[in-house]
Amino acid sequence: MLRSRRNFAAVGIIVVAGLVTGLSIQGNSGGGGASWPYHDDLARIGNTREHALHVMADTIDTCVGVIGEGFLGGALRDAGVTGNAFARACELLVDSLGWNVQQAGDTIIAVYHRGRLAELRAYPRNRRGFFRVCWTGDSPSLWEYSPQESWIRTRAVTCRVTSTVWGALWDSALPPDLTPTGMLLSPRDSSRAVGYISELQHELTDRLFCYDIDFYYDVRVGDSLWILIEETRYPEDGESGFLRILGAKYSFAGGGLAEALPFYLYPEGSTEAYLDHFHRDGASLRTMFLRMPVPYGRVSSPFSSARLHPVLGYTRAHRGTDYAAPLGTEIYAVGDGVITVRQWQGGYGNFVRIRHANGYETAYGHLNGFAQGQAVGTHVRQGEIIGYVGSTGLSTGPHVHFEMVKNGTHVNPADEIVPPSDPLEGEELQAFVRQLPVLESSWAILSGAPLPVPSFEPEASPSTGEDT
Repeated sequence: MLRSRRNFAAVGIIVVAGLVTGLSIQGNSGGGGASWPYHDDLARIGNTREHALHVMADTIDTCVGVIGEGFLGGALRDAGVTGNAFARACELLVDSLGWNVQQAGDTIIAVYHRGRLAELRAYPRNRRGFFRVCWTGDSPSLWEYSPQESWIRTRAVTCRVTSTVWGALWDSALPPDLTPTGMLLSPRDSSRAVGYISELQHELTDRLFCYDIDFYYDVRVGDSLWILIEETRYPEDGESGFLRILGAKYSFAGGGLAEALPFYLYPEGSTEAYLDHFHRDGASLRTMFLRMPVPYGRVSSPFSSARLHPVLGYTRAHRGTDYAAPLGTEIYAVGDGVITVRQWQGGYGNFVRIRHANGYETAYGHLNGFAQGQAVGTHVRQGEIIGYVGSTGLSTGPHVHFEMVKNGTHVNPADEIVPPSDPLEGEELQAFVRQLPVLESSWAILSGAPLPVPSFEPEASPSTGEDT
């Protein structure tokens, strides 16, 4: 048995874990729900932690039990759990929470408040999470499994371009705790680092700033990047993973600033918010549609009023564009919308149709398979995977047949003038402008330095959102 009274290190772990868990509840790993508003309280977190440590040091005891060759019961006894609490803990951990098999090295931590059992945490070595049982008085009041994937943190990085954007991110954006040692000591560590930077750069250059910056011609030595990153943190394994970019600023050495500022929107008919990005005046960063539904696709058959069908052998209209790509290549929704068709449809094979705003619809044919978690009625976002390139239906090889319909008439996607995405207006614009100073002050605290801000500062309109 390992027993430590007034163990400041153990108390610190419990306090910090509580703060992390409490803050992460406000986040959402699936893309919905705000995760940065808690920064209003950043200035108080340090004081709160110190105060909690001083108060709890005289009232909290911790006991640790480690499963060796024995089983759960022995580790619980080593942690000081006896009597009624022992029987209930075994019942809850095994029967209610499903911890049926324990391995050597699994750890039990019991926290006592003024001599009474207050919380029990069990850390299985082969899981990214822990079991938690809380006591009120002599009875358990809460039992749950807390997956570490739900532990989300926000980190700010600042980069300076000395050669390429990739190099700048590699030099400055890798988290210091990406690996348990903080260093890249093995091929796995190196692979994780490359994967982290690849995801980060893709999000930055291919999604957020793809409409504002040409990263082939516009990048210069001396450019600077400020990025607010949301990460998944695995405290028990000492590793971190990239989740998404909350906000970004790109400052050009020759003058000029591109910004991607976050705001949470509610799709029509949905109660779940999703993160989108806007310019400082509320204009969307995005155009309404992507140029093509597959990355690096090759046009194998253009839109045509008369085309010799390669399978049927006669000429007929080809009311879409075919993009050839390797089998299994991801197919993206080119714009925000709602899935209206998702099924096998004759010569189209596996087929998806999406309804967009302003009378537009898009369709995707010959899919090898559909993305998981979607159905007719699902709201999808621009760039979200809806399926994979295949050769189903009347097809001679792997490709996606892509159609665009405007007000009931097929149009050539290559010739269509794509409108910009809707800007923020009315109450949404007012809320966005009000939140900007909060976001940027919190961002600056995390960065440890002031952020670049353009001279133009939008003002929230006093109107109620009605046109004047």
